[in-house]
Amino acid sequence: MKHKILLFNCKPGMILAEDIICNGLKLASKNTILNSYIIDKLISLGEYSAHIYVSGENNSLGKSNMDKIKEFEEDYDVSIFNIKELIRGLITTNKMNSESISKISKSIIKYLDEPNIIIKCLVALNKADEYTYTHCINVAIYSMLIAKWMNLSSGTVKEIIESGLLHDIGKIKIDNEILNKPGQLTREEFDEIKKHTILGYDIINDYDYFSRSIKDAILMHHERIDGSGYPFGKLGIDITLNAKIVAAADTFDAMISNRVYKKGVTPLKIFQMFLTEGVKLYDTSVIFTLLENISPYYIGMKARLEDGRIGEIMYIPPNDILSPIVKINDELIDFSRRKDLDISDIFV
Repeated sequence: MKHKILLFNCKPGMILAEDIICNGLKLASKNTILNSYIIDKLISLGEYSAHIYVSGENNSLGKSNMDKIKEFEEDYDVSIFNIKELIRGLITTNKMNSESISKISKSIIKYLDEPNIIIKCLVALNKADEYTYTHCINVAIYSMLIAKWMNLSSGTVKEIIESGLLHDIGKIKIDNEILNKPGQLTREEFDEIKKHTILGYDIINDYDYFSRSIKDAILMHHERIDGSGYPFGKLGIDITLNAKIVAAADTFDAMISNRVYKKGVTPLKIFQMFLTEGVKLYDTSVIFTLLENISPYYIGMKARLEDGRIGEIMYIPPNDILSPIVKINDELIDFSRRKDLDISDIFV
């Protein structure tokens, strides 16, 4: 529950319950965990506001928070095991266990209101092994968060989670040598990969348990709003919202995830991609919702600069999410002014 508090009485660890806006400019986003830098920045604005709204405190080392992190990690491991068993069963019996999908979905949706726990854990658990299975879980989780932030109904959120879990199910019909090839694919190999959307749709199309929106999301998650996607080259107006959400979540996780043959990129690189060429490919209401809401959760994480120095992300300006403030010892580095520096890794 949110409550009003004097700005001067704010403490590091308190969580903003509302956006803070000054003269039309957003200074801090809802759900941002306050730290000393952000508090001092707000106080420096003088009489702009004597009060802000907060919703309790976040103590990353507190028992309840540590318990939640441990519980999420355990549920995450169980979900990976369950999706692995589902895929193995589908390969050997050619039958889909819809109850297993429902079980995994329930284990994910229980964290709907814990995005801070989710983002922190996904950064910490970003390991290169078992990408095929972790990607299914991660896309379901990111899709759920986007749906939540877009204020979609609980029924739609559930469908989007299941769409994320199954979005790549058609890849069981693709040769593993092509799927796991570390180098660049040939045109023929890429054409083979592209078949997974239709193959996935065909796998689940006969199951009444799965709604039309889930089936369409599996079929269309590689369509792009400018018509450059596949399998049909549909324009944005003809792509379902669920498919657009899964498309953004799929791309986000594919870029951020470590692989055996390639390290993932930082969230900042993904933000940059979505804000440049991404606006031509993805639904802007989806990607702007994702970027606006997910970026504050990287505040407080560690940042490794390309020169090897390690600091803490103190602030990510809502109006310039590509330019965080990073503290290294007693130095504050403003990346809006230091274009000669870059962040090579973000971790917890």
